[in-house]
Amino acid sequence: MIQRKEIKKITLITLCLLLVSNVSFAQGKWTASTSLQMNSGNYFFDTHMQTYYLYGGLGYQTDDWGISANIPVIASDGGSVSQLGNTFIPTQNEMHGSNEDPSNDSHGGMMGSGFLSDKEISIGDLYLNGKYNLTNQRNSIFDLYLNGYVKVPFADESNGLGTGKFDYSLSMGLRKNIESFMIFAELGYLVLGDAQEINYNNPLTYNVGVGTFFTNQNFGLLLSYSGYSKVIDGYAAPAQVSLGIMLNSSHMMGYNIFVSKGLSELNPDYTLSGGMHFNF
Repeated sequence: MIQRKEIKKITLITLCLLLVSNVSFAQGKWTASTSLQMNSGNYFFDTHMQTYYLYGGLGYQTDDWGISANIPVIASDGGSVSQLGNTFIPTQNEMHGSNEDPSNDSHGGMMGSGFLSDKEISIGDLYLNGKYNLTNQRNSIFDLYLNGYVKVPFADESNGLGTGKFDYSLSMGLRKNIESFMIFAELGYLVLGDAQEINYNNPLTYNVGVGTFFTNQNFGLLLSYSGYSKVIDGYAAPAQVSLGIMLNSSHMMGYNIFVSKGLSELNPDYTLSGGMHFNF
């Protein structure tokens, strides 16, 4: 398991890079973001669980590249699931520490008895993200770009909120604007650190979608289908369909709401999130 001192060093280096980028590349902009997300589902457990994530993030972006860091505060039924890219999968063979009554309806309401009073509160894993545009539609027929991230293990692996291991992801994407519509497709590869109780396969990743903007680019819709090749032997590959609504109230501020439906027992049944970002 990686030492906490090493994690602190990596985090400090990342923050220094973010600060240097602002000094060295004046044409870019800073972005601060926050979002609240709720995951609801059984996964492959016998009982239902709901997990809440309050994310905070900071990023820097230019026309050609961008970097960002984000980390959540987690309120959970006792762990047992961890973030996998844009979805969540089990980290343990059974759910530990749950306060959920197994006799409850497996699709009970979000505002159950006690709400957050019976949740365990902890810090999640730190995600360091990067993007680089290889071509753009100003001098090509489409945008070609690279996306990548490193997951730094901050979450407590003893209760299943994380694996205690680094993850690494790299993907390539194509994006094309056709009048008011935008279509995109991404394909990548993810290297996963194993959990204490589960050995993961390193999956291929994919994401395809279409979006459109209205009213001078201030209001938009995004529909996407994303997933992975098989991650855990014996279970169907994770996949989900998502619908997003985006609103830019000004060039300084924007909002978004996303709802996702999981298509595998390794996914949450439903995910609902809402967030906002500030440019400065």
